[in-house]
Amino acid sequence: MILDRYRDAVTRIREIPLENTVQSPFREYFCAAAEFIGRLDDFIRSFMDDDLLTTDRMPELIRQNQLLYGDLVRDYAHSWMNPSFAEVKLGGVQKELTALYGEIRGLVPDAFEKRYESITVVLETFIQLYCIFTGEELPSEQEIRSVLYSYAYDYSEDMVRASMQEQYDPEESTHLLKRIVLQGSLLNNEYLYRTGEYVSKEALETAAFAAKLPEDIVDRMAYTWYRGYRDGFILQGKPYSKKSIAEFRFDAGWERVVRRTAEYLAADGYDFTVPRHASRFLTRNPAGAAGYYISPNQQMDYDHAYDLQLVMGDRIVSRMLEERNQCFEEMRPEISRYAGPIVMECFGGPEFEPAHHPANPVFTEHQSEAYGEYRNSLQVLTHKYIHEEERSFTIISWPLPSIGPDFRDIFRETLEINTMDPDTYRPVQEKLIAALDQAVYVEVTGRGNDTHMKVMLHPLRDPERQSNFENCLADVNIPLGEVFTSPVLTGTEGLLHVQSVYINGIRFRNLKIRFEDGRVTEYGCDNGNTPEEGRALIRKAIFMEKEHLPLGEFAIGTNTRAYRMMEQYDIGARMPILISEKTGPHFAVGDTCYSFMEDMKLYNPDGKELIAKENECSALRQKDPEKAYFAVHTDITISYRELDKIEAVRQDGSRITVISNGRFVLPGTEVLNAPLDA
Repeated sequence: MILDRYRDAVTRIREIPLENTVQSPFREYFCAAAEFIGRLDDFIRSFMDDDLLTTDRMPELIRQNQLLYGDLVRDYAHSWMNPSFAEVKLGGVQKELTALYGEIRGLVPDAFEKRYESITVVLETFIQLYCIFTGEELPSEQEIRSVLYSYAYDYSEDMVRASMQEQYDPEESTHLLKRIVLQGSLLNNEYLYRTGEYVSKEALETAAFAAKLPEDIVDRMAYTWYRGYRDGFILQGKPYSKKSIAEFRFDAGWERVVRRTAEYLAADGYDFTVPRHASRFLTRNPAGAAGYYISPNQQMDYDHAYDLQLVMGDRIVSRMLEERNQCFEEMRPEISRYAGPIVMECFGGPEFEPAHHPANPVFTEHQSEAYGEYRNSLQVLTHKYIHEEERSFTIISWPLPSIGPDFRDIFRETLEINTMDPDTYRPVQEKLIAALDQAVYVEVTGRGNDTHMKVMLHPLRDPERQSNFENCLADVNIPLGEVFTSPVLTGTEGLLHVQSVYINGIRFRNLKIRFEDGRVTEYGCDNGNTPEEGRALIRKAIFMEKEHLPLGEFAIGTNTRAYRMMEQYDIGARMPILISEKTGPHFAVGDTCYSFMEDMKLYNPDGKELIAKENECSALRQKDPEKAYFAVHTDITISYRELDKIEAVRQDGSRITVISNGRFVLPGTEVLNAPLDA
């Protein structure tokens, strides 16, 4: 039945270039979309009977990758995916038409996974839109948007269910990707052409490098990743043996490491999922890709981040939450086994600073509020079914060959950093915590910048048995090396100023965020052509479309070896926050690190109970949970180079200097300076 619908849709679409019933330039748009759909159909028909994991038609797969993605790489400036180009051609309806074109271009992974129903729904919507352009008068913007709204509203349940199954259900997760991880030939890089994603130069180089790694190195990488995941449960007293589904998130090219890690998990009785990046605008997160994805064009991703704006509103939010809840109920058996994500980040990709264009869709103020409320409600709903006291995660990071000619040296150094001995750092960080626990507040001042932050701490009723700061070693958050707390918001104030920092794939220049009573009041950066463009980028990439976020975390990173690597190879601006947060003090806007775990008993290795697990926002979790959490936690680091002092200020005003002139001066911590001095 679905194949009949698919074939009928394709037959009708192939007729469009032969017709002359739509006015120019809209005819050119529809012909271009129809031509791409024809190419996609050629691929589907050619490989319908092939197993894409084992087919020996590799030259044809390589050719198809170029046919299906090449124009987005070579000539995005003149693509109908480009809102600026489309605005010149299509005028006031370009947002709607480029969004639909994006839905069509996003069908390639569905074709590889042979999801014909998902493809057919988009093609039928395209035909519906084409038909309203065939009349004597052009349709209004509202008529066009109504078609897209009906598409999103009518099929939202299918889209939501598909995204949740990919994440939580090993039987329904991306079959092809999972089979490639488990069974594919990974000893050369050609397997990437079997995935259905665009195959970039960076991904090919990464896969070629990983294919040649000695087995013992692959095993060391995998075991470190697996151990961090397992130990995260054990150290926090969570039931690892009660769970049996892990979710892999990783960059293309490292499948060999993922396979070995999956083998370690399988020995513990675990299965896994490998979700793809959401290609539908309804389920896509404006903040960026969270699943398996190779971008053919980062500017394109940025331009289409807010296609959801075309339908976002209270009604669609209510429907999506209702459907999420229904899917959670239907998937209770899988959800009860879900242990959390096991994440690999990569760094050193080509530098990218997005260009904002007025033609790009953006949320209205009401839509920003509606989307923010949706993310808050979704987080609360998710934790209703996936209890924080029973789930964990781990995250690790590796360099990409595109980081430059020193890649192999940087990789070797990262391997050493990721596998450092926590027993060496534990006593040093205990000395830091002992000093910080004497303080009423901590004061941080910058060097060569305007940073001056006052961070209020929770009062300790029993300092012999309690602590404000967690001694973070190498488990959920790899590499090791930080002590962190959840500040008291009242009285926390000041300016956080970082000259250069890489956050969510974007290099921010001259980033400034001001806090009053622990909440963001002002912010800006030098990215973009105007101050408002810079603020808009901060709202998108750091605040996730929220305003007045609280300061959820204050930490001091202690991994000076990682800092030395950054300085030695001049890669500080390209480091992921996962590593760079260990190379100086960092501040996180949004939720605390203990969201939904505030009532759990947690302890440091020395036996002291952690009491700083909530703030004035999360304290509302019982009475008003939608105001307690923000579904945001974004770290911003000040490197040692930009750091002057960190001082713990006691009740009587006396001070304990922890760091001065970017060096550790607290007795017992001077060993951390050795890599800095080297």
